[in-house]
Amino acid sequence: MWSKEEKKQKREKKMYVQPQQRTYYLLLMFRLFARRNYSIHWRFKDVCPSPRYDTGCTYCQPEFPTNLAIDFDKNLNKTGAIPTKHVMVLTNPINQISELPSKTEFIPNSIPSEITKYRTMIQTDDQRVTISVIHLNNNRHQQILDQYNIKPGSSQQLVFLYPSMKIIRFDLSVSDQFVKKYLYSKPTAPVYNPFVQTKPSAPNNDLFDSIIVDESNFIEDELDKDLLVICGHAKRDLRCGIIAPQLESEFNQVLVRHNLQDTIYTGQVSHVGGHAYAGNVLYYPKDCQTSKDFIWYGRVFPKDVQGIVESTIINKEIIKDLFRGDIEAY
Repeated sequence: MWSKEEKKQKREKKMYVQPQQRTYYLLLMFRLFARRNYSIHWRFKDVCPSPRYDTGCTYCQPEFPTNLAIDFDKNLNKTGAIPTKHVMVLTNPINQISELPSKTEFIPNSIPSEITKYRTMIQTDDQRVTISVIHLNNNRHQQILDQYNIKPGSSQQLVFLYPSMKIIRFDLSVSDQFVKKYLYSKPTAPVYNPFVQTKPSAPNNDLFDSIIVDESNFIEDELDKDLLVICGHAKRDLRCGIIAPQLESEFNQVLVRHNLQDTIYTGQVSHVGGHAYAGNVLYYPKDCQTSKDFIWYGRVFPKDVQGIVESTIINKEIIKDLFRGDIEAY
């Protein structure tokens, strides 16, 4: 039998945690907490699997001008300026991505043009907002516009907003309200430091406080499909304009083979940066929760499409040698 003192010592010994163990438990708790910040448990795969069949253009090689070669040398990790919020515009006056001017913000009466006015208010230390124009294929684009009764030449706008996973309809005349409601993030007050000179509050932020949001101006629905878009902004850089149609066709054929064509929107997107790494492919699954669920790939060729569909879209595996995000963030 143990004496009372011996029992007490045993209890205290069990309760004592070695410093190394304490560090391990804290690290484990941190990782569990961090994982809750994005809904998908992404895994990693080193290289893109080789194709298992030929659709007819699986092994096609796009021909680029000699002065516009693809950069195959640079490690793609952290080469993408992945936003924290991404607005995908479906109602731009020019929707065919290959016909867009070099800079979409120069298109009059467009969301990119209107939102540019508020750039300093939505780009902060805490968030990065990207405004892109997209065009969906397989007649999906017109079907969605018809569904929301968007007529040609109308001032009514339709956007996809990530990672909020919303389809939003509103009038161009209330773009300021759209920005305040969905994109504006008031800067957090800095921690007081007597050795650092404080900056005066930006007058733009005070101006934003005066904007009154009328909730009735906005119609929202939930996005219930994945999105995969390819940069095809030819007038910004010809490399993307050359390779995008080949990739778009290949993705559509492979998705049909897997019976996924009704679960994902596919199409093209305007400039996302990194044309030297064309083809640029963006995949946003319907379970997006944070920007960690925005998968940006570069140097994608038709031969990589089967591997992306099977590894990333189906199995939620990030392919390291194509990934333009920050691997260490996971």
